[in-house]
Amino acid sequence: MTKLQDVFNSHTGKPSGKWKHYFDVYDRYLQPFIGTEFTLLEIGISQGGSLQIWKKYFGSKVNVVGIDIDQKSMYTEPQIQTFCGNQSDPNFLDTVIKQAGTPSVIIDDGSHDQLDVLNSLHMLWPRLALNGIYVIEDTHTAYWQEWKGGINSPLNVVSVSSRFVHDVNIQHIKEPYTPVLREIRSISYYDSMIVLEKALETKKEPCASGVAPATVSNQMSGWGKPTVSASSSWQPLIAKWK
Repeated sequence: MTKLQDVFNSHTGKPSGKWKHYFDVYDRYLQPFIGTEFTLLEIGISQGGSLQIWKKYFGSKVNVVGIDIDQKSMYTEPQIQTFCGNQSDPNFLDTVIKQAGTPSVIIDDGSHDQLDVLNSLHMLWPRLALNGIYVIEDTHTAYWQEWKGGINSPLNVVSVSSRFVHDVNIQHIKEPYTPVLREIRSISYYDSMIVLEKALETKKEPCASGVAPATVSNQMSGWGKPTVSASSSWQPLIAKWK
């Protein structure tokens, strides 16, 4: 199976840079996309090398889309298209999705400004395809004040996103609760990375072995009966951020 670090190390095109420990994380989540037809959206192009690396990694069927606020980062080549604009601009992001197609993988390696990161997630999560992957890179900036971060910052994306763990376990919440993210399968934290998986919300069913069915039913009768709002609590969070 293709390894991202091997593709990166053999790359001779436009410049790119990554933390070494990112490669294994990306392989874990993105290898199933290799050789398939899908759209990848990367926020933050810089010198453009990462877009070429993604094309080599995934193969001839991937549509690689990059966005950046710097016009100098714009370029096109087969399987790669770029758009110039602000990652916090909903109209710009809407235009990109309409022209480039629904992304199955989104990678935020953009400004790293905490408000930009949160705004992009808020706007793009509903546009991410089911069974898609959303990656936020360089989340060490969540602890740096020059990026509106800090351990006690209300914009710290690590702290804010920890609230999404409840959304993963939404089926088991019995008290009134308004989720932030719908259709979230998992959220994982790594050094300087957050990875979110999207999936259709379905009822999770328990199973057992070696126990009488009636006993199992009695043990699990209280599971899966949440009182959950059909809306989202993003708007109150955004109001607090701003």
